[in-house]
Amino acid sequence: MPMSRAPFTVLLVEDELADALMFQEMLEEVSADVAFHHVINGQEALQFLTRADGYASAPLPHLIVLDLNMPVMNGHEFLRRAKGLDGLRSIPVLVLSTSNDPDDIHRSYDAQASGYVVKPSNYAEYARIMATIEAYWRGVVRLPTLADLTLRT
Repeated sequence: MPMSRAPFTVLLVEDELADALMFQEMLEEVSADVAFHHVINGQEALQFLTRADGYASAPLPHLIVLDLNMPVMNGHEFLRRAKGLDGLRSIPVLVLSTSNDPDDIHRSYDAQASGYVVKPSNYAEYARIMATIEAYWRGVVRLPTLADLTLRT
């Protein structure tokens, strides 16, 4: 009997609802066992991750996918704050942004982003990128277990 994988939990931090819906649909196409969560800015993401302000039962994600250009708290500020917290530092953050600006890329990696992908401009390219993201984060890399992350919070 094949071993089943536990659901892979993804937190998308994205203020554009259309982009969030496309991301969720494409993610579910390439991986059926994903627990998807969405928040609209960095401040809400920190509340989710620290289980504050209505997020008491929020799960820690295996992967955070982060837009940079958002109101209230942008992606750069979120990265700086999240990576400063012991219990969140080990959760990988993949930046998915429309920006191809070298400064945004450098600042993201300098703030400990785990990767940086420029949002594709067409459906076929988006589908290819989503399949690559799923294969890399689910099949290639070893991530800390959620139990290990929970012990550190």
